[in-house]
Amino acid sequence: MSSKKNKKILFIADHASNYIPSSLKNLGLKNSQLNSHIAYDLGVKELCINLSNLFNSKYIIGEYSRLIIDLNRDISDPTLIPEIVDRKIIKKNLSLSNYDKRKRISEIYNKYHLKIKTAISNNDLMALISLHSFNPIFKKKKRNIHFGILSNQDRRLSDYIITEMKRRKLKVGDNEPYEGNLIGDTMYKHGLKNNLYHTLIEVRNDLLSSSTKIHRVSALLKQIINNSINRI
Repeated sequence: MSSKKNKKILFIADHASNYIPSSLKNLGLKNSQLNSHIAYDLGVKELCINLSNLFNSKYIIGEYSRLIIDLNRDISDPTLIPEIVDRKIIKKNLSLSNYDKRKRISEIYNKYHLKIKTAISNNDLMALISLHSFNPIFKKKKRNIHFGILSNQDRRLSDYIITEMKRRKLKVGDNEPYEGNLIGDTMYKHGLKNNLYHTLIEVRNDLLSSSTKIHRVSALLKQIINNSINRI
């Protein structure tokens, strides 16, 4: 029987892509908006792939913009298909028909979560790690953290990662800049409900603004995650 330390990690990135099918006509938004943090988590796709390579682990990424449907929400959450994001109105999501809602859920949301469920079922996984990025500026003020570790009531892995980051003198937020205890979100659905070690790592997106920076953060997170896993 394999030891815990030999078990694998599944890396996921709910908001890795800003892809919107041409049929949706950019949801009524400008290209500049679709290339910003309101449409996806900047730098996270490359970070997720880098870490999966460094750990020789699997990864799963969201392939559509969160403006179409937010994969990190419960299916009953009123913000599942957002109508306003960062004070921007998403015109094409207003008064969406039930048919169009069901189509997005069926073709995007359900397929994504089935991939995660299948990966957990078919592999000897030790941990599920979700990767996100956040904007450095909020309400015209710079957020004074480099990383945010989001957790629900299962803090086993999150606490080790926070301790490891603080040991390295990194500025880390505990359930900052967002709360990590949304009922029915990805970590709740696939981590907590499966009693699987899990955490959500938020990276300030100016630290992921080039491939060089992403590789630097990837190498740092590899050490932090590896040391944290080894303490379990």
